[in-house]
Order: sequence, then structure tokens, then C-alpha cells
Amino acid sequence: MKINNDPTLFRRVTYSHILWHNTFTEEELLDITKLCEKEELGSATTVGKGEDCLEHRRSKVKFYDRNDDNYWIFDRFNNVIERINDTYYGFDLFGYESFQYTVYDGSDNGMYEWHKDTILGDQLENMWHHSTRKLTLVMLLAEPIKEFTGGEFQLNMGLEANPLTPNLQKGDIIAFPSFLIHRVKPVHLGTRKSIVIWVEGPKFR
Repeated sequence: MKINNDPTLFRRVTYSHILWHNTFTEEELLDITKLCEKEELGSATTVGKGEDCLEHRRSKVKFYDRNDDNYWIFDRFNNVIERINDTYYGFDLFGYESFQYTVYDGSDNGMYEWHKDTILGDQLENMWHHSTRKLTLVMLLAEPIKEFTGGEFQLNMGLEANPLTPNLQKGDIIAFPSFLIHRVKPVHLGTRKSIVIWVEGPKFR
């Protein structure tokens, strides 16, 4: 595409985040949690550090591919992703192969320090099999205050000392560009549970 001197013809705002409500009922959220807790969780890792990351990330995770038990979860998320992307982002997306069930426990101040989800080429060897993470979705499966305290989700909008803290409630989905720096603050009491999805696509252009 040639560079144009009237960019107003093509402008489209890129939103820092979108909050999406009421995708699943209270009963369905409980079903999702029960399904995810059927199998043992493993310690979370980070790109480039593996499991040696406790100062940066403390949580338990399990990845779930689509199957006969959880297809309805994927179908519901697929619809939400398409609607959010069509309305607010317009990214060129392929899709995703799994979702991550994540548990932050207050017993060890579970947290995830500032990071981004987009993986750059110099972070990993053998990058040929990776597509670009473009859109991240997080759905909260536990009720703040009632089931856990702390664990606030925050976005770094360019000033780390003054982050954006969206008001996430149980069942809410937050979607945001995967290149934005974000974190989960330490959980003080209880257990914070969530579903995380990274939607991939070709390189940004």
C-alpha cells in the first residue's frame, strides 16, 4: 500500500481493551471450572525462562485443546472473538488451538509481573513454527472480594506508575492487543481462576 497524505481516510482507533459481559451463565462458569479441574495443573512458565520464573510469575496452569467435552466453550469464545475483532480491532487472525486455565493462589501470593503476550523473534529459537499473538482474551472465573482479594488485572498504558485497572467481575471477558504490557497483581487471600486465550495471525503490516 502506498503511503497516503490524508490518513483520515483510513483511520481506525485501536482500543486498549474491550470488556465483554454475560458470555456464560453462572452455571456454565461452574461447569467450566469443574471441567478444568479434572486434571492436575502444572507450574506456569515464561518465555525464555522456563520454570525458573518464580520472581516473575507464580501460578498453576493447564492447556486444553478442543474435544467432545469442551467444544461448546470454544464455540462460544469463537463467537465473542469474531464479534470483538470485527467491531473494534480488524486484525487479520488465524485462530487459536487451545485455552489456558490459570490459577493464582493466595497461599503463595500468586501473581504475574509486567509482560506482553506477543512473542518477538529474538525471544525464542526455532521461531518458524510460531504465528504472531495478536489478540489476548482473559475471562475471570472467580468473584473478586468474595472468592479472592488482590489479583487485580492491570494494563500499562505507557506510565507504569499509573496503570489502568479495569473493573473485572466473575464471568467478564477482557480482550486487548497482545503487544500491550499487562500484569496480575499478587493474590492476598483465596484463589483467582481464569481462562486465557491468545489468538494468532500473520505478521502485523
